[in-house]
Amino acid sequence: MKDKKVYIIKASGKIEEYKPEKIYHSLIRTGVDESTARDIVSDVSKFVKNGMTTRQIYQHTIRLLREREMSYAQKYTLREAIMRLGPEGYPFEQYFAKILENYGYTAKTNRVIRGKCISHEIDIVAVKDDKKYLVECKYHNNFGTKTDVKVALYVYARFLDLEEYFDRAWIATNTKLSLDAIDYAKCVNMKVTAWHYPYNESLEKIIERKKLYPVTILFDLNDEMRLRLLKSGIVLLREFVNTDHKLLSLILGISPREVRQIVGRARYLVEGY
Repeated sequence: MKDKKVYIIKASGKIEEYKPEKIYHSLIRTGVDESTARDIVSDVSKFVKNGMTTRQIYQHTIRLLREREMSYAQKYTLREAIMRLGPEGYPFEQYFAKILENYGYTAKTNRVIRGKCISHEIDIVAVKDDKKYLVECKYHNNFGTKTDVKVALYVYARFLDLEEYFDRAWIATNTKLSLDAIDYAKCVNMKVTAWHYPYNESLEKIIERKKLYPVTILFDLNDEMRLRLLKSGIVLLREFVNTDHKLLSLILGISPREVRQIVGRARYLVEGY
């Protein structure tokens, strides 16, 4: 580790001190063993220089992980894989609805409901245990963008106009929440699913707990292949693994042998073997 303080640039443009323990803990969360995590952090710390961006450090960490264990490298890119859904034409709310269904909810997307004052298009109407949730999904394609309190105020205002139909409002986002947004959500009892929040029910935790990775997490696929899968309705990695190999060959435009190899690596992420 370096004794001299090094300052790096976050995705938001903010300058902060480089803290190797952040990388260490992110590796451990991915499932990397402690010894490997320490080795990677040591290598990354030698690489880091004043003025580097967190993006550069992240990419270097991925390269080191790929040299050691491809499956961990793919899991480490989960946040990026989720962001890749938007530019490739697959709405975040559709992906989040699939996550909810795997947790026992019924989830219907893009429903128009008339409130006391106006009509609203709701991203997801989710139901579980006789409780009905108004779920508003907020997608960002930049790591440094936070979902702020204006979004929380907007979602709760919609809930108030529709409260005769719903029991609770819910924000789901692929990035972090601002502190004001967290405080407001707590105050009005709004359910939240965000990156790193709440601790045990954050977006990455509920994905990893049931291995609900999107197909965009696979390094084997190029942009065109990912787009073809999404257009075919194959969104979750477990759906990809369970799809007939001949069909995948036609969708991806590659040989059955290549399909078997990719599915084998995907199966390891989903099933561990």
